[in-house]
Amino acid sequence: MLKGSGLDALTREAAALYGPEARIVRAERVLERGLAGLLGRRHVEATVLVPEPGLAAPVVPHSLAGRAGIAALLDDADRAEDALHTSEVSTQGERFDVLLERLRGEFDAPPEPHVPSVLDGVGDFVLVAGFGGAVLAVVRSMGAHDPGRWARATAGDLVADWPHLETPLDALSARADAVERDVPLLVAFTVGPLDALDASLAAAAALRADQVWLVVDARHKPEETAEWVEASSSCFRAAGLAVNALAVVGAAETRSPHTVNALGLPVGWVDGSPAPRTVL
Repeated sequence: MLKGSGLDALTREAAALYGPEARIVRAERVLERGLAGLLGRRHVEATVLVPEPGLAAPVVPHSLAGRAGIAALLDDADRAEDALHTSEVSTQGERFDVLLERLRGEFDAPPEPHVPSVLDGVGDFVLVAGFGGAVLAVVRSMGAHDPGRWARATAGDLVADWPHLETPLDALSARADAVERDVPLLVAFTVGPLDALDASLAAAAALRADQVWLVVDARHKPEETAEWVEASSSCFRAAGLAVNALAVVGAAETRSPHTVNALGLPVGWVDGSPAPRTVL
C-alpha cells in the first residue's frame, strides 16, 4: 500500500520502488477528517501488485487494469465528495447553521466535573469525618434543610445528644433503624489525636459507610491538612472504600481557600452549603 498526493506520483513511486513491472491495481481517494469535517486533507491510497521475478505481470480486471480506468474512478469519487461538501457548507441553507453549532461545540470547554452531593436515599449511610466540633456543624448543616428527613448519630471521640456508634454492629443497627424510619443516616465521626490517628481512622472505615466526607479547614496549614487527608484516603482505600468528597469550613475567612484544591478530592460542601464547583 502506497500513499501520495496523486496517481501520477504514486505510479512513479511504484516503478522506482518495485520496478517497471509493478502495477497499481486499486486506488482510493481518502479524505482525512478536519475540523467538523472541514479543512481535511486528501490523499490517494494505492495497492501495488509486484510480479515475482521471472513472471509476467498478471492480467487484472479491466476496470482497474489501466491508469485511465483508475483515474476515472478517482475523478468520480472527487465529484461526489465535492457535491456533498458543497451542500453541507452552503451559507444559504439551514445546514450551515447546524455546521456552525458543531464548530462551536468542538471549541467549547469540557463540562465541569459533577459536584458531589450528599446521599439521601432510604438507609444510605453517610459518614462525615474530621477534627473537633466542625464535624458536628457540617452534619447539622447537611440536614438543616429538612431535619425530619435524616437520622443522625455520632462516632469516634465526639459526644453529642445523638446516638453514639461504637462498633460496626452499632452502625448496622443504626442503618436498620433508618430504613424503618424511611430516612438516610448521617454520622459525625470525630477523629482522635494525631498520635492515635491510624487507629481512629481504622475504626471509621470499619463502620462501612456508603459515602465518606472529610471535613477540612481552609484556614489551616496546607501541609498539615494534606497529611491527615492522605492518611484517611489510604485507610479507607485499604478497607475497600473511598473518600468521596470534601466538606470545607473557614473558606470565607482566609485569602487562600484554594489551597484545599491540592488535596486531590472534589469539594462538595463549603461553609454550610452545597458547593457550586468541585474546586475553590
